[in-house]
Amino acid sequence: MTADQLDTVINAYMWVDAQAAVYGPGLAVAVGLWTVCRTVRALRHAAHRVRLHLDLQHIEDHANQTPAREEKP
Repeated sequence: MTADQLDTVINAYMWVDAQAAVYGPGLAVAVGLWTVCRTVRALRHAAHRVRLHLDLQHIEDHANQTPAREEKP
């Protein structure tokens, strides 16, 4: 590796390091918020599915307990 190539690599590393120092905390917060939002969305979806399942189970239980109506002649 020549001196110019080494200088270019060092300059690129310094640039990446400076960018990470400036934008790193903001990116970490953004990724954290995005992850929290996805988790909350998944939990809400799971709770909704559980409520639907319980509602269907309640309807089935009620249908099984209700005696059939007899028709009068």
